[in-house]
Amino acid sequence: MNSRLRRKKRSGFRLIITWTLISLLLLGTAGLFTEWKKTRLDDLESGSSLVLLPQGVMEFADRGDGPVALVIHGSPGGYDQGLVYGKELSKRGFRILSISRPGYLRTPLLTGLTAEDQADAIDSLLQYLNIRRCAVLGVSEGSPCALQLALRHPDKVGSLVLLSPLAVSLGFNPIASIGYKLFHDLTGDWGCWLLMLRLKMNPSQLFAEMMKIGSSLKPSGCNALASEAMASPDQRAFLGDLARSITPLSPREPGILNDNAQLKDIPVIAKDSIQTPTLLLVGEHDDSSPYEAQLRLASQIPGARVLLIERAGHILPIGSKSAQTWDSIANFMKAPSLSSIQRSLIPAEKSE
Repeated sequence: MNSRLRRKKRSGFRLIITWTLISLLLLGTAGLFTEWKKTRLDDLESGSSLVLLPQGVMEFADRGDGPVALVIHGSPGGYDQGLVYGKELSKRGFRILSISRPGYLRTPLLTGLTAEDQADAIDSLLQYLNIRRCAVLGVSEGSPCALQLALRHPDKVGSLVLLSPLAVSLGFNPIASIGYKLFHDLTGDWGCWLLMLRLKMNPSQLFAEMMKIGSSLKPSGCNALASEAMASPDQRAFLGDLARSITPLSPREPGILNDNAQLKDIPVIAKDSIQTPTLLLVGEHDDSSPYEAQLRLASQIPGARVLLIERAGHILPIGSKSAQTWDSIANFMKAPSLSSIQRSLIPAEKSE
């Protein structure tokens, strides 16, 4: 009897120790997550400014000197994602103006639900900053807004570059946009924290998985691009910062959901309604922005060019020739009438 009692006591003691250790582990994990999220939100807030426009509040970051390049981010994103793309343009002499579209970070959704409303708000921001004319870079889900800015306020847009733009409506699938798919798969801010841990522990694997986003690339192609990124400090920094620019998701949620709704039926661009010099770049294996759809969009804009980036998916520019591609983008943005895109830089360039 005493032996049984002693065994029960030892078993109970071990159970208490086990649950105590589990509780401490959970508390420690929760503490690390809470600290990460707080630090991240503090950094995001300190890195931007707010302005009250006629349309509402807008968040923006203004960096550097030189001709202005306005960067309009995709989904999920924010002004921080715009700065990731703007970093390459900054190296090439641009002043970077990056905004948080409505519903992202500190720009309220009511500042502009539609692409048209968002373009009008951006025009008001340019007036506030006394920017009479700028180059515009629209990324993925931010491209409808960039197109509307060129359409509705052509005097403000000197040149327009679209990376992996949405050329067709996404339809009425409940999960239509890439941003919403990521929001769904990451399952909130906890998923973002785990994503950042993976970035530290195994960036190559994470980069390979990023190459699959919106892409038909085979695993071997994803791994090859990830290896190229790991070998290049600039590419490694670009993909790492791009991954970081979707975290945390909670302050981006209203914008993600709004994009998912709005982009199911995007505004049709009437032929010749946009006169801005325009360059469109799309990956050879981009499922979200098929090359044929880009050609149709380009045919509506006089003189627009479509460049197909070989071996790439939805995330651009990527690969061994990314630096040359950024050079070409920067040259076009500065002087579109004088710029020429070298075929050797993008061997897979096609024409209608």
